[in-house]
Amino acid sequence: METLTICPTSTATILACQKIAKTFKENIYELAHLRTDWDPEYATSLSVWIDDTIEKHYAGTSELLEDDRYRQWHEIMVAALQHLKVLRASVKVDFKEEKGFQKDFFQKVGYNDYFSDAKNGDHICLYKFLKTFAANLDEETRQKIASKGTPDLLFDKILAAANRVNDFEDCFEALEGDAKLNSYGKTEVARIYETIQDICRIVIAYYQFDAEMRSKFNYYKVLVNL
Repeated sequence: METLTICPTSTATILACQKIAKTFKENIYELAHLRTDWDPEYATSLSVWIDDTIEKHYAGTSELLEDDRYRQWHEIMVAALQHLKVLRASVKVDFKEEKGFQKDFFQKVGYNDYFSDAKNGDHICLYKFLKTFAANLDEETRQKIASKGTPDLLFDKILAAANRVNDFEDCFEALEGDAKLNSYGKTEVARIYETIQDICRIVIAYYQFDAEMRSKFNYYKVLVNL
């Protein structure tokens, strides 16, 4: 058996995928009408694929989730998303008469490309969002937003998260399935993650007005309850 030790995050990811796949299977008769290829056989094969991957490549998963590095990663990502949500709401309120500024800001720092998927639990998108935000935020824009009442400290918190997340770059490279990675297990986890994320995007849209079901297909909320 090959155990993936590159980062506890990959362990959390595969276990979250397993839990979401189980929920998907339990609700497949309701969800089957959303996609022509979604049926009980597909849901079962997805669960078997994930279970087999865990059996082949992971050991001591519960211990890894107690690792300090995993807890640090999780805290950074959850806090960063909250700060980004608050900033977005503040800009929408403070610059409602300046739609052009809003549009340019959201495009420049990554909201347009990454916010929707990030808030629905895609932690690779959140990672890219933080990197884009840190790279493209300029001082003039920051001061303009702060002058309207947004605490300047909010920018510091987001930038600090973007800096700290660099310590977990190996986790995200593994989950993106970089061709340079020579481990079959890492590639397999990347494929599973992408498949589950595609399911989550569609199901979350379907359960727009059902908060309980939405949460069962949101990575962050699933990770909290592992």
